[in-house]
Amino acid sequence: MSEHQPVESSAKLIAGCTLMSRITGLVRDMLLVHTFGLTWALDAFNYAFQIPNLFRRLFGEGALAAVFVPTFTHVLETEGKPSAWKILARTLALLTLILLGLIVLIEAIVLIIWLIDPGGPARQVILTLTAIMLPFMLSICVVALFSSILNCLGSFVAPALTPIVLNLVMIIGIVWVGPMVGGGDPEKQIFGVAFCVLVAGLLQFGLLIPVMRRRGVAFGWSLDTRNPHVKAIARKMIPIMFGQGVLLLGTFFDAQICALLTYVGDGPAEFSLMGFTLNYPLKEGALSAISVAQRLYQFPLGVLGISLAVAALPTFSRLATRKDWAGWTREVVRSARLALFIGLLTGGMMIVLARPIVRLLFEYGKFDAAATERSARVLVFYGFGMWAFCVQHIVLRAFYSLGDVRTPVKISCVIVPVNLTLSLVLIWVGAVGEAAFAVSSAVTGAMSVLAGVWLLRKSTGAKLITRSTRIAVVKMLFAAIVSVAVLYWLRQQWIAVLPLVIKWEILLRGVDTFGSLLLGSAVFLLLSSLMGLSEHRSIIRRNG
Repeated sequence: MSEHQPVESSAKLIAGCTLMSRITGLVRDMLLVHTFGLTWALDAFNYAFQIPNLFRRLFGEGALAAVFVPTFTHVLETEGKPSAWKILARTLALLTLILLGLIVLIEAIVLIIWLIDPGGPARQVILTLTAIMLPFMLSICVVALFSSILNCLGSFVAPALTPIVLNLVMIIGIVWVGPMVGGGDPEKQIFGVAFCVLVAGLLQFGLLIPVMRRRGVAFGWSLDTRNPHVKAIARKMIPIMFGQGVLLLGTFFDAQICALLTYVGDGPAEFSLMGFTLNYPLKEGALSAISVAQRLYQFPLGVLGISLAVAALPTFSRLATRKDWAGWTREVVRSARLALFIGLLTGGMMIVLARPIVRLLFEYGKFDAAATERSARVLVFYGFGMWAFCVQHIVLRAFYSLGDVRTPVKISCVIVPVNLTLSLVLIWVGAVGEAAFAVSSAVTGAMSVLAGVWLLRKSTGAKLITRSTRIAVVKMLFAAIVSVAVLYWLRQQWIAVLPLVIKWEILLRGVDTFGSLLLGSAVFLLLSSLMGLSEHRSIIRRNG
């Protein structure tokens, strides 16, 4: 029993740090929209900030981490610390050179665009913010590499604190540095926030390096591409990078569409394309409205859905290694059912409560009621896709447990063009507009899950969809529909009464939102229990 106590203690600390990261990130975003509203300045910041974060997901927390961690751990265990430090030095050298080359290349592209066609003030803000924040790509990716090292050495808390550092420094930038730099001009204030992003990257180094030294890490920088371990890392990274790159390319294209097809107040309302004159389909603030909705749906997805998938992968891998296919199938089905249960519950609540949630968290300062309506409409469509977003992570881990990284890549190569096409078509539909990106994500997320389950079944022969599973899915859908309908009806009754009882606006919003969430969740869980579903017990055990 005592052997497990340190692990449990660390797990609680990591969970606490992760929760703090989510909360400080939410506060950061609340202050951003409070200060800037759904304006072109915030759109430009979100666009520029997304670029280093895409490379973080590709290099720092994506392909490199997936390949480097097993290799580093193997060398550490079999050859000792001196050999492990050499692997770190060589990997660090290769990573920094690649990132510096990318930074120089993208900075050169930004400069060329500025010299050839700088455009109006809106484009100039985007170009300048991109140039300022691009070096953050180097620090954030190296910090992710150092975090992987510390995790391998059994130190989990310091890496979990690094996102909190970023969020707190950005909050200082929004509240103090921005107004000091830009006065009352939002387009100048946003540059203060951008410079704070660079400072945060340096402070993250300052947090991790002393911890690494205490753990005995010997720092070095040695470029040796002929080393067999470095060669193995590079060789294994390529298929994973390709698959993740395809998905990240979809995210990048979404941002490009927003940047290119958004009407800015002081610019022309039309543009020419292949001899046709077209109106801009998106309004100023489109990218920011999407970012607000994404932050909200990713909160439960990360805390519940992705954490479930991360916990499930070791079990899947262990059973696959033992060739216990009956056990593997049972665990994959059980995890997928629980992910579906979580997705239907959280997605249903988003559909009904999108407006009160956005209103409670964001409708202050320059983020007005119209901005709430825009962001809430996007969140509703993400709610329809929550079940797929949750199950998708389980299906992905099932492939990884089999050592199959190619099939998810093939699925991505089909899904991303479909996603892009849907977005490009739907943004022209007036009733959809910026919600097109949420609709396309929900549709292609469902397609990805269905294709993944079919291909898993085909490659393994496992009976993933049995009669009992089909019955359970029908029961979950019934519980979700009924709970959504009951909650919608009850809210119509009490939203007319609550303002008569509660006069303080913030308290009114809080009671409406949290009361609705509790009621809707209780109805869903009660119906699930009455119909004999077991997933609600797993939810209660996980939270307990």
